Amino acid sequence: MLWTILTALATLVSMIAYIITAFYIRSELKGLEKDRYLTVTNELYSLWQSRDFMEAQLWLLHKLPEETWQEFVQAHRGEAGELAFHRVGSFYDRVGTLVRMGLVDEKEILSTIGGYAIAVWQKIGPLVHEVRGLEHSTLFDDFERLLPACHECYVPSLGRGQGVQPFALAQTPSIRKIRPAEAFARLERGEALTLLDVRQPSHREQEPPTLPGALVIAPDEVPLRLGDLPKAGEIVAYCT
Repeated sequence: MLWTILTALATLVSMIAYIITAFYIRSELKGLEKDRYLTVTNELYSLWQSRDFMEAQLWLLHKLPEETWQEFVQAHRGEAGELAFHRVGSFYDRVGTLVRMGLVDEKEILSTIGGYAIAVWQKIGPLVHEVRGLEHSTLFDDFERLLPACHECYVPSLGRGQGVQPFALAQTPSIRKIRPAEAFARLERGEALTLLDVRQPSHREQEPPTLPGALVIAPDEVPLRLGDLPKAGEIVAYCT
């Protein structure tokens, strides 16, 4: 009887010790994971905020005139323009790789660099697609994967009262986001509206357009097509 009690107590003590050890190890692993995350993100932000990187990024956003890879090569091969292209593209590609490997939280990093990543890709994306068929078939793959499906969540081109397209020098029409129910009500009242259905193609396949007369447009196409929009009253955009 005494031996049975001692055995039970020993088992209970062992279980408690095991649980305490497990919690301790978990706490240590979380601490290591946090330290690793802080180290990686601090290095990324240091690179992103460096003068050389920012100068290269701003050049791409504001001064890159070429729209084809052939034109780009003729103007910038072996010079500062090609260096800026690879410096900036490689940085965002590296961030995409770290996100894919689970070493960086996607939402956390995009809250800082998301808008710039989208704007840069809009400038160099067509060039990258050409390069993949000519020189480097996997160039900036992880950069492209990093881009969020919801571009308007990071580039405020659809915000209320927004009169200047982010990262652009020219004025653009003001666009306001609107809920489908509000759009229906305003259409029934006979108000003049230009409706934009701003969603990725995959989302539209799952949920077809619901408002009549809406111009279907992908988020990354908005900056390219604003000048072509009909001016039939207020321009509003909705996403279901």
